[in-house]
Amino acid sequence: MSHVFEVSWLTKRCLKFYKSDVLNFTNNSYQEVLVACEIASRAHYNLKQTRYVTCFVKNLMSRDISRKMFLQRYMADFAELSKRQLEMSLSMARNDFSLIMVPLMSHLTMNLKCKNLDKNSMFLLEACDVQKFRQDHPDNFDDAANLLLEISEVSECDEVKEVVRKFVHPNSGTEASSSENVVDLVETTEECEDDDGDDSDDEDFPKVSTQTDVEPERGWIQAVNRYTYPLISDNTLQFITTDNEVQKYIGMWYNLVSEEGGRVERWFGMRCENTTSSQWSYYIEGCTVYNYNVQFLNNVPPDKVKHWIINKTSTHLNIACNKVTVLNFNFATDSDPDKTDGKHIWSREAESVLIHFDVKLLLIMQ
Repeated sequence: MSHVFEVSWLTKRCLKFYKSDVLNFTNNSYQEVLVACEIASRAHYNLKQTRYVTCFVKNLMSRDISRKMFLQRYMADFAELSKRQLEMSLSMARNDFSLIMVPLMSHLTMNLKCKNLDKNSMFLLEACDVQKFRQDHPDNFDDAANLLLEISEVSECDEVKEVVRKFVHPNSGTEASSSENVVDLVETTEECEDDDGDDSDDEDFPKVSTQTDVEPERGWIQAVNRYTYPLISDNTLQFITTDNEVQKYIGMWYNLVSEEGGRVERWFGMRCENTTSSQWSYYIEGCTVYNYNVQFLNNVPPDKVKHWIINKTSTHLNIACNKVTVLNFNFATDSDPDKTDGKHIWSREAESVLIHFDVKLLLIMQ
């Protein structure tokens, strides 16, 4: 109403209410943050008011992990995201495109099967500041570039090939083709100030709490798809699956940290191939063929309910199912001959894991 009837005092009051009430999350739940996000996104996309986006993102940027975890859920249904939601995602991750890359690469590998790019993935790749992304996250850039080159080789679409070419071999004199509806936070910081000159200091922006802000309860919980979990002691993950489902997978992006503090993500996945013989395949990014139904776990128990324990050390990936060891993979000796870098990457300490699955029910120990 304030926008339609151009009532300035009501416009100011709406912004004040947004900062003091909408951003003052009671339970710090995803739903509360999503409501605030949608209000900001629609205010900018429909009414061209950038202040709401700036205020919202300032909240999230005060804790980078909050921004990362929120984006993973916000972009979970990647193919169904509207242009407005894509632009809001870019506004949230404007200075760190690696936050966008996790859901993007997951979509390309799991949904598009590394065979093509859809309009949403091309939109984000064209909006990426490739030079900055490559400089800040060289390992992540190399992973993305290699995957995109594979897609370009099998795709028959000239537009896809051109998008990949520009990403992999960017012209140093060409900037990313950002949408006009993506808020540049550097230029709009002052827009969080009220029109009457009152500055919006940090007290106006409550912090978004995350799982790491409080000690979580220990026990079995239902896993959230595409969600990042901290590792419990000894880099161990524990799952329970409740059925044998053909060609349904459980995957995880390990966030691996080098001694110098650099971070890179590597994928491990396993999938049920045959319920009669209880055959499960797996692959380890950088160590084996990047596909299922090639390498197989050994002697997986046929029980419908399975308790999985996955332990990653600096030398091995060990998996037990219902107390039976089904994999004891040595990164140095069991990797494919042409995979030379895997053992060095996987030897790093694991900080957290993003869980990605399409089984009906997955329980995780936290």
